[in-house]
Amino acid sequence: MRLKATTSALLIGILGGFAWSRLAVRDDQKPESTADESRTESPATLPASSEPKVQVAQLTRGGPGDEAAMQKIYGAFATGDFAGALSLADNAALDANRSAEFRQWLAQQMPSLLISAGWSKLRLGDCDQAIDWLRRASALVPAPAAVKGLAVCYYKQKQMSLAREQFLNYMSLEPNDSEMLLLYTDVLESEGRFVDAVGILKQLQILAENPAIGLDAASLARRLQSMQSREKESAMMQTEASRNFRLTFRSGDHEDLVAFVLQSLEDAADEFRENYNLPAPQSQIEVVMYPSASFQGVTGGGPTWAEGLYDGRIRIPVHPAPQKTERADLDVVLRHELVHALLAQLGDSRNLPPWFGEGIAQRLSCAGRGCGNFEFPPQPGGFLPPESFATSYLALSTVNAGRAYQQSLFLILTMEALKGDQVVRQIITALTTNSDVSSDGLLAPIGLDFTRLHMAAAELWKRRQSPIAR
Repeated sequence: MRLKATTSALLIGILGGFAWSRLAVRDDQKPESTADESRTESPATLPASSEPKVQVAQLTRGGPGDEAAMQKIYGAFATGDFAGALSLADNAALDANRSAEFRQWLAQQMPSLLISAGWSKLRLGDCDQAIDWLRRASALVPAPAAVKGLAVCYYKQKQMSLAREQFLNYMSLEPNDSEMLLLYTDVLESEGRFVDAVGILKQLQILAENPAIGLDAASLARRLQSMQSREKESAMMQTEASRNFRLTFRSGDHEDLVAFVLQSLEDAADEFRENYNLPAPQSQIEVVMYPSASFQGVTGGGPTWAEGLYDGRIRIPVHPAPQKTERADLDVVLRHELVHALLAQLGDSRNLPPWFGEGIAQRLSCAGRGCGNFEFPPQPGGFLPPESFATSYLALSTVNAGRAYQQSLFLILTMEALKGDQVVRQIITALTTNSDVSSDGLLAPIGLDFTRLHMAAAELWKRRQSPIAR
């Protein structure tokens, strides 16, 4: 989230207790978690009851080479080369020299081969290929693992009607998968099916009564409350779309901002792609504008002074007169939250170190707007130790949380001073769904580690010297 600080415009982003959340606080406010803590990332695990397996067999009537072909397929599968095992199987199926007994064995193994290969691609972010293989598996057997993978991939691709179909199929097979039920509420929200989403959350509350399920009843209650608030607000909403964004706003109140918001986001997306190699949105990013008075309820207890939130959607409060939302401020908020959205897409929604995610969001949201000349706060304060930047800033005190946020930007500026203006682009270019997203892993492409970066930044901070002034 973003807000105005009492002395300067200050973005304070804090990872909440659920995927992709960002909160911002004033420098005189205590950081708070969002109530929507039960939100879940798209699951990347197979159903426990259906782990695919490939088994070898005695081929009593096998032809020449059948045993060797079987062992090669099994060997690739056993070492985790699922795509390779499937390729060997597909080639063997086309080989006219393979015996009927071998083909029978191969047919029995094919669902496991397809499911495992599909999930290996899903985990790498290649849902196009994953969907192809998982659909083949589903055509052979109604395996929960195949259906779950299809639901997750369609969700990732924002093909919500297809995702909903597969979620329903999966839940008919695994009705108590709480992780998938939570994710399904996100699908329903995207489709505007708030009543159905509320119903699922009430179903989850019943499941939460069983301690073995492992659900947090308090978090579910807060999520249910926020979804009910969104349901109420949705009755007054309408939607407009651009190339990369789908904007929902309150009818009769915010039409004057629609064109500005969509153009600001499209311009920022183009700029980020050209200057920093952040990829274009893979599918339309959802953006929702709410009256500021409703924002706390729809974000699950978010603070009333927050100016933006990204939780899988960009959510923005709009202030009425006399505290009317200024377009220049709104532009910075939109750019900031868009960075979080694009980084989530690039890293397959994995949690990045707070200093990196918040530092990059600040740097790019004010690129070309003067943030290069770092303004030190009125009170000097020391530079926080390395461990303060490794986990959620919610664990820090009010003062240190605000300082960590400022110093996240300072770390990015120091990184640029040490390694050149193109380092942000270099790191983003190297970031994939399979990258090491630890601090050292992110810095490796520019020949730096976090210990050295932190030491350099701490020394500059001690001397009250902006990295840009070096």
